[in-house]
Amino acid sequence: MTGGWSDAAGWQARLNEVQLRHAGLQLRNQGAIPLVLGPAPATSPAAAPRPWRWQVGKAVLDVLLDGQSLLQIQHQGSEGQAGQWQSKGRIDPLVVTPQRITDLQAWLGRGGAQAGGVHTALSEQARRSQLRLRLDWALAFAKTLSGDVRLERLDGDLTVPGDVPIQLHLQQASLALAIRPAAALTSRAALDLQVVTKDMGRLRVRAETPIHASEQGGLSVHPQDVKQVHVEAQSEDLSWVNLFLGGAAEIGGTVHADIQGRSRADGTWSFTGPLRGEDLRILMVDQGVRLLDGTLQARFDGMRVVLERLHFPAVRRVTPKEWRTATWVTENPDAQNGGLDLSGQWDVLTQQGDVTIGFRRYPILQRADRYAMISGDLRVQASLPRIGLSGKIVADAGWFDLEMLSNIPALDGDVVVLKPGEKTPAPAATPLDVRADLSVDLGPRFYLTGFGLDSGLTGALDLSLRAGKLTALGALHTRGGAIDAYGQHLQLRRGTVTFQGDIANPVLDIQALRTDVAVQAGVQVVGTARHPRIDLVSRPEVSETEKLTWLLLGHGPDEAGGDMSLLFSVGSSFLSGGEPFYKRFGLDELSMRSGELGSTGSILPVESVVSGLDTGASPIEQRFVMASKTLSERLKVSLEQALAQTGTVARLSYRLMRGLQAEMTVGTVSGLALVYRWLSVD
Repeated sequence: MTGGWSDAAGWQARLNEVQLRHAGLQLRNQGAIPLVLGPAPATSPAAAPRPWRWQVGKAVLDVLLDGQSLLQIQHQGSEGQAGQWQSKGRIDPLVVTPQRITDLQAWLGRGGAQAGGVHTALSEQARRSQLRLRLDWALAFAKTLSGDVRLERLDGDLTVPGDVPIQLHLQQASLALAIRPAAALTSRAALDLQVVTKDMGRLRVRAETPIHASEQGGLSVHPQDVKQVHVEAQSEDLSWVNLFLGGAAEIGGTVHADIQGRSRADGTWSFTGPLRGEDLRILMVDQGVRLLDGTLQARFDGMRVVLERLHFPAVRRVTPKEWRTATWVTENPDAQNGGLDLSGQWDVLTQQGDVTIGFRRYPILQRADRYAMISGDLRVQASLPRIGLSGKIVADAGWFDLEMLSNIPALDGDVVVLKPGEKTPAPAATPLDVRADLSVDLGPRFYLTGFGLDSGLTGALDLSLRAGKLTALGALHTRGGAIDAYGQHLQLRRGTVTFQGDIANPVLDIQALRTDVAVQAGVQVVGTARHPRIDLVSRPEVSETEKLTWLLLGHGPDEAGGDMSLLFSVGSSFLSGGEPFYKRFGLDELSMRSGELGSTGSILPVESVVSGLDTGASPIEQRFVMASKTLSERLKVSLEQALAQTGTVARLSYRLMRGLQAEMTVGTVSGLALVYRWLSVD
């Protein structure tokens, strides 16, 4: 610094170098800065004390962050004396980039996490985007504050980073602050923000407030002062809202708002004005929920947001694959022209409100593997953190494919998901106290398919949620239908699931029978879901071994250990995911049996002459594997191979009439036979 003192001008100097550093932030000058401190020039020839004044001349100041240029201040001049001051200057250009915002947040201690994710071309575009602004100020104070501050866009654009970066496509952006004297020690500040984009629409916010000055030169805004705000918004594309949803949903559509607000003496606000929306959409793709073509009518009333009507017409996007559901929703006139309507109110100040939701023939769920059209009414009452849900829902049509459950990915219980930059999981937010009392009626057209099951489902449940625990009262019943298990087609004769509290542990009463054989055999499941009991049943009642053979093989047990063949068949079914593996090779039956190789089941022996001195083989040594193939309705061919001995028999069977068939065997045992079988049922 160089300079000196004179009686006429006071102290005058030139500040040659300025270097300020703090925590990575640096301020430095370009060229010398004129400084003046001394008595103000005389305003009259009379000898009177002159007040002291100060002046800072033109200066160019660079602001750096971590050695990188942040902005440049072009100071045009500032001066002041007792009770008054004025300043003028600009920042041109003020460059805003996502990286600079991140760096500044890190310096302020509000960020600093390194963003992860995949660096796609679009995210690279976000990192390269920049917005060039210009800031001008001209302010003065002489018992009241006055002047102007203006921030406006020069050129460029900004892409907001995120999972799906959004380019703003700015066409105009400006922020003007005009301050004018209004009364003694009082000024009135008027702010005007205008933003115009190519696709998202336009926004204008105007606000006014008094600014008070004290005798000592201080400035303040009093809470009891009347402040005003006027918001005019025309958003042609609500996709920018998705930035705040974290990927949980996708919002779209057009919204127009004209809201005016005025503060009260107690510091609260009152708002009025309409809010209108068109072509609204809410998408939750993973859940199959797509609310389309919505219209919104709402208004502000004091501190309440009044939802007069939010309507989504029923739009059928997907035709269910299940033929009964598809027929009803496409051909029945009563299934057309449905809709979803919401109305209610929310008090922003008290965080209380209620919403009524009405469904009429509305396809709330539309996916290739599930479908639901519902009617009914729900009411949501909230007084945060408590939320209450009540009402009744009836399924007009529904279908659920159980096989989709096997395709739902899930993380192991020991997996912890961290957001980019996190080292430990974020603390859980304050939990909401959600309470629900819902009645759900499945109606007459709800179906379950998949995993061999094809059945209707009827019944109703009363659901209750308290303290995070869901309970249910009611019963669900199967309506006809069948289930394929172990390669067999079983008819559902009875199916009831009764809920008496814990929704995860209902009481089961299910019976499925194979009905294409003389003895109808099947399984019965009773008990609770956690402790079920599975029994074999038959009509008429037969032994357990016979139940198994009739269920799995379609005929009664042979005379020499049919239980082994049953175990073989069941095992093969498990190994092939529910379908016997031998069917993949074109066979109709593959089983293990015990008895005489080549036997027809007659009481007469297979051989009537002595062929050796052996007194007979044990049951284990008499086991053999039998494979068969039905060539036509009457003709069947089979092959029997001994396991413990060297014997092979090929058999050709031809059904002459009901119960009577001719058989020819060749190999270890050769011969011809006429076999007549019958079953006596008391």
